[in-house]
Amino acid sequence: MATTTSTFYRNIAGEVFAPLYPYYARLIVEKTGIRSGRCLDVGCGGGHLGLAVAEITDLAISLLDQSAEALTVARENIEQHSLASRMDLIQASVESIPLPDASFDLIVSRGSVPFWQNLAAAFGEIWRLLKPDGQAYIGGGLGTPEMREKIQTAMRKRDPQWHKQMQTGIPRRDVSEYSQALYEAGIRSFNVDKGDEGTWIRFHKMTSRP
Repeated sequence: MATTTSTFYRNIAGEVFAPLYPYYARLIVEKTGIRSGRCLDVGCGGGHLGLAVAEITDLAISLLDQSAEALTVARENIEQHSLASRMDLIQASVESIPLPDASFDLIVSRGSVPFWQNLAAAFGEIWRLLKPDGQAYIGGGLGTPEMREKIQTAMRKRDPQWHKQMQTGIPRRDVSEYSQALYEAGIRSFNVDKGDEGTWIRFHKMTSRP
């Protein structure tokens, strides 16, 4: 059965995947140390990661996605969490973001990077939007091995074909492809880590370009 964008973000991301977002939000805040200023959640879907970051920091959060349907769900979630005063929505592609340079202290994303059409352009935009000393934390994963097993079990109950669809529906990109795209974007200092918690890309915009 086909799943619409809104159904996915309400019923799957918002229910089955729900434990992932506070888990990754805590990890991101721990690793970056950024708790105030402005944050951009790129390819935000229903806004779940940005909302989780907002819950544990004083950051003002912008949620960006190219799907109007996803942003409708994100708006509903913002209202439910009573965070409208600290969050706003932007409909745009990650390869072309209509915002000024040096707008954000922190840029995050979970689950969207495999779908970016032009990785180098997207990373270049993220770099452009980071303030001096800003950081990016971008990637995807299903949390700890225990969390992953629970999610996979729940999804198989919903749809026995889910695992097969995951294998064929999500573009497979390896560490070398991400590294090459980052280099093409002019980013020379970065980490691309692949482990139990997924694949995560991190870079820090020092006051002088590395």
